[in-house]
Formats: sequence, structure tokens, C-alpha cells
Amino acid sequence: MTVSSVILSILWLVMVPFIAGIGITIYGENFGDNMHFAESSLKNKAGLIVWSWFFGQLLLWSAFLPIAVYAVLKQKNMIFVRNAYLPAAGVILAVSIALLIIWAVKNRAKEASAKNERIPEETKKATTGEKSKRTGFEIAVIIAVFALLVIQIVLLFVLAYMEVDDSYYVSEATSSVVADAFYRRIPYTGLSTEIDTRHGLAPFPIWLGFISFATGLKTVTLAHIILPVIHTVFTYGVYALFGAELLGENKKRYLPVFMLFTELITLFSFYSYMTPEKFFLTRIREGKATIASLIIPGIIMTVYLVLRALSEDKKIDFRLYLLLFSLNVSGCLCSTLGALICVLPIGICAVLGIFVFKKFKHVIPMLLTCAPCVFMALLYLRL
Repeated sequence: MTVSSVILSILWLVMVPFIAGIGITIYGENFGDNMHFAESSLKNKAGLIVWSWFFGQLLLWSAFLPIAVYAVLKQKNMIFVRNAYLPAAGVILAVSIALLIIWAVKNRAKEASAKNERIPEETKKATTGEKSKRTGFEIAVIIAVFALLVIQIVLLFVLAYMEVDDSYYVSEATSSVVADAFYRRIPYTGLSTEIDTRHGLAPFPIWLGFISFATGLKTVTLAHIILPVIHTVFTYGVYALFGAELLGENKKRYLPVFMLFTELITLFSFYSYMTPEKFFLTRIREGKATIASLIIPGIIMTVYLVLRALSEDKKIDFRLYLLLFSLNVSGCLCSTLGALICVLPIGICAVLGIFVFKKFKHVIPMLLTCAPCVFMALLYLRL
């Protein structure tokens, strides 16, 4: 492990997704005080950073899935995946940067026109008034939240360990870098075998292998240290986004308490070996842990935003549909069960919108976002 490889891995896992998502996150006719995409969680820089990373990572995963599945079925190698994926990722980055530039130009024009208008004294007082100070209890809760997060990050380094699934998932990620074929060797023995479609159609280890291939970092180090630390921080960030949306105007006061209990529930959920929280803390390098801890909560949050827009009779932002589409594709990348699990909350949302709010316009777009899951399920059954 070299310093340059660690820096490259952080760039690939943090900066590239952020740049890929910042344009689509910040751009839109509704951006501002009347934001319909994420009214509460996008009004601060931290929320914008997490939303941009989350959206960008989902878009990059969505571009990676078809390339990796094609490589598995046609028995290509990692060089083919690199040559196909880098241009796709480059297009996503270019579009995001272009949208960011367009937004910046429009925003500057709005600011220039606003300066020419006379601002009422009442508005000045409201915008320049002092921010409400936090109480000692609120500060203590915030410190506890960050302290627990730091403890978890430290333990990810100190208690990094190998477990039974490493012999398959991490081995498959490693062999994807050093071998010329995907899912054609038994990781336990190294012997050749037929294509393992159950795992091959959810090629999350190949994505892990690609990051290792692109950065030069050993797959085991990436899987056990770098990826868990980064994904733990941003997974809690996504939970904070969801909490901010649920709490609305009360998020400043109650979001730290929400996050504290979220961390405590996660830390004390080892009552079973198979809980999502246990997977989150110990096996986030695996696709099934990522879908449980990141993808499914993301779908539920997006579905909530759609239902809230319907209840408030607001126009549903197109980015919510794009987000659901990306979540479905990413769910299929993480696990073959994603084709089933991801569509359930979306289907329930469509039904609720019809029977509770008597609205139908959202149904077809939401069902279309499930198309990747239907396609992957049919492909799995056919193979």
C-alpha cells in the first residue's frame, strides 16, 4: 500500500462521486427556498455534499452495472471493463460539470438582478438577524454523535478482520483483477467452473476490483479499511438527510437526537448475526450489506419525498424519478435479490398515491424506474 494509491482510492470513492452528483443535485428550476426535491436537507452545505455524493455514486454504479454484466456473460477482462467504464463515467462527470456551470451562471444573473432591487427593511432584519443559539444539552448531543462516529471509524481500523464470506466476495474481487475471466473460478479452490449467474449478475465485487485496479491499492486493504470508513461516514450522512426531511423545520433542534439514537440502535443491534445493522458495521464491503444499509434506506427516503409532494399537491421533481431509477440499478448491482426488494417500496408508494391522494400521474414514471429490476430478474430466470 502506497500513499498515492490511498489518495487515488479516496478520490475515486469520494471526489469522483461528488463531482458526478453535484450538477444534477444543485441544478433545477425549483432550487432555492421553494425546493421540491429535498426542501430541508439541501439548505446547508453538509446536506448538499452528502446529496451530491449519494446521487453521484448511484449514477456511477448505474453506469457500471451493464458493463460489468456484459463482461461477465461475454467473459471479458478488467481491461475491457476499464476501457468501457471510464468513458461512461467521463460523460456523467462532464454533464454534471456542465449543469453546475449553467446553474452558476443563472444564479449569478439572479443575484445581479436582486441587487438592483430595493430590499425592504423588514426583509433585511429577517435575513441578518442572529441565529438561535444551541443549548448545552444540544451541544452535548452533537458531541456524542461525532464521538460515536469517530469511535466506529477507529474500530474499523483496529478490529478489521476476515470472516467466512471473504473467501468468496473478496476473493472474487481479487481474482477479477488478476484473472482474465469473471465468475469462472471457484473462489474456495481456484478450480474452473460454469458461470455463477447468481453472483455474476450482481457484480459488486467487480466494482470493488475495478477500484483496486484503477488505484493500485490491494483489494483486501480497500475492502477492509478504505471502503468501510468512507461508506460508514456517508451512510450515516444519508440517514441524516432522511432525518432532516422527516423533521423539517425542527431539524436543527432534533436532528442530533435522531442521529444519536440511529447510531445507538446500530451499535446495539447484534442480537442476531443477520441484522442489517450488523452487516453495516462489519460487512459493508459486500453488496448485500450495501443494499441493506444504503440502497433500501435511500429508496424509502425517496419514496417519502414523492408521497410528501403528492400530499402537498406539489409537482414531483424529475430528479426523484432519476434517483429511484439509479437506486434500482444500484440495488441490482449489489444483489440479485435487489430486483425484488427494491421494487416493493416503490410499488407500495404507487398504490398509496392512488388510494390515499387520488392521484395517478406519478404511477407510470415510478413503474418505469423499476424497469432495470424487471430486466435483471428476467435475465436471471432466462440464464
